Amino acid sequence: MSLFSTIHNSAGALQSAQIGLQTVGNNIANANTEGYIRQNYIQTTPAPSRSGQLIIGHGVRPAGITQQIDQALAERMWDAGSQLASGALQDKTLTQLLSLMNDLDGTGLNDELTALNGALHDLANEPNDASLRQVVILTAESLTLKMNRTHKEALRVRSDLDAALVDTVDRVNDLGEKIAKLNLQISTIEGGRLIGSDATGLRDDRYRAIEELSQLIDVNVQEQATGTVSIFVQGDYLVSEIYNRELKIDYTKVEEGGEIRFRDNNAELQLSGGELYAIKRGRDVQVGEVLNDLDDLARTLAREFNTLHSQGQGHRGYDSLTTAEAFVPDAALDAAGLAWTPEAGAFDLTLVDEAGKRLSTHRIDVRLGDPDRDGGSTVASIIADIDRIDGLSAELTPNGQLRIASDLPGVEFTFGGDTSGFVAAAGLNTFFVGRGAESLAVNSVLKDDPSMLAISRGGIGADTDGLTEIVDLLDADIEREGGVSIRDKYAKMANRLALATSNQQAATQGLQSFYATLQGEHLAITGVNMDEEALRMITYQRAFQAASRVIATASEMLELLTSL
Repeated sequence: MSLFSTIHNSAGALQSAQIGLQTVGNNIANANTEGYIRQNYIQTTPAPSRSGQLIIGHGVRPAGITQQIDQALAERMWDAGSQLASGALQDKTLTQLLSLMNDLDGTGLNDELTALNGALHDLANEPNDASLRQVVILTAESLTLKMNRTHKEALRVRSDLDAALVDTVDRVNDLGEKIAKLNLQISTIEGGRLIGSDATGLRDDRYRAIEELSQLIDVNVQEQATGTVSIFVQGDYLVSEIYNRELKIDYTKVEEGGEIRFRDNNAELQLSGGELYAIKRGRDVQVGEVLNDLDDLARTLAREFNTLHSQGQGHRGYDSLTTAEAFVPDAALDAAGLAWTPEAGAFDLTLVDEAGKRLSTHRIDVRLGDPDRDGGSTVASIIADIDRIDGLSAELTPNGQLRIASDLPGVEFTFGGDTSGFVAAAGLNTFFVGRGAESLAVNSVLKDDPSMLAISRGGIGADTDGLTEIVDLLDADIEREGGVSIRDKYAKMANRLALATSNQQAATQGLQSFYATLQGEHLAITGVNMDEEALRMITYQRAFQAASRVIATASEMLELLTSL
């Protein structure tokens, strides 16, 4: 042991104190830098040496500068952030869908249903009032327009989600590529973890990229021995060290809006959290259920009204009538393109004069089954049966529509006694037209001439039995719907959506609290504490001063020795 060794050890202490002070200064400088992870300066004692009976130490050596982070806590926070991002986006989608109902401001579908029911009641009190017939038609048209708009707005929400899906997949690909590149840089600088220091700036960038990625998809992050990270999504790797697997959107099933797949092997990406999961769930489940419910409501409304209306008569008969829909003429009735499959039965076609007096009634049979094997009816065979009636002609137009017309001046025709449901299923003498919420509309025949509103059952001007059956139809239990009324179907739909929105809001609030707790714990570890840094700064300052005093003392002793 010599004075030179003492000076050498103290010089190492000076250098170590300087590095420690530099680390403290860097932490303080980045105290407000988003995503910055606090750095720790690690010092170590070199191996001692033996001198006689003594084992002598050799001061201090810098061992490395590392990030101060709890990796397990960070992964829990990323997972919670992924679930929170998913919940918040689902909450937003459900809130948008719930606002489409507009039942709180008096302009919702329930209010439109109430208005139509009220108009029918008013007409029932004064069935011969032409203005009240017009009110019924206008009120029904307002209902259909509201249903059209609601469906259109739901489609717009889905379109926005489709656009967000494309953007989010691109962001995932960009972040995956960025993380893979940072993996290479970190591994290169750190020498595959052969040195004791972290590539702190690059690791901060990678940490921020992983945190952002965790908002988009649910990730499982595993750091490798080389300092790189591998990122898995439900067992499939997205990033493996320096390699990144890109995602794509497969539009093979266009009706489903596209599936997210890996570009290299076309495997479908399985998700359980993050914005990408929320977008897919919002598009396919939340919006999909609303669209299906609206279509189901529209079809039920049209079927129930049309079934009754198609068997009644207005103030006059038809001289010609063409369906709005096109059909497959030679197919069995369950494959002919009808609004629904009719039952085995028959319907009446009655010829009347201009005064509404009955001239003749003709029964048209409707048979189910295969046309060739079972002798089942087809649209073409029913057309032929109608065409054989003296005074009427029936044909299939070039567009595939069914057209019935009177051949005799002053002779008109009406429908009634339909036990098969074919007349309504084919769109003849109906109140509504359309196959779903998007296309539902009041029959143009009624809009052009409200006197065609079929309020009679026994003939033109004979009674108001048809109107009596339609009044309160919205609140009547429907056997084919399991005893649920049209209004109940809407209420069930609206209540289910309101409950889902409420539950999602509660779940999101819980996730926010949980995430905030984990984030607070994480920041307590990784964030810069100015008081602690100030103490460290004083510690390194005192160490530097003490090492300097040792060097000064050793130098004086050395000078004394050399002067002897």
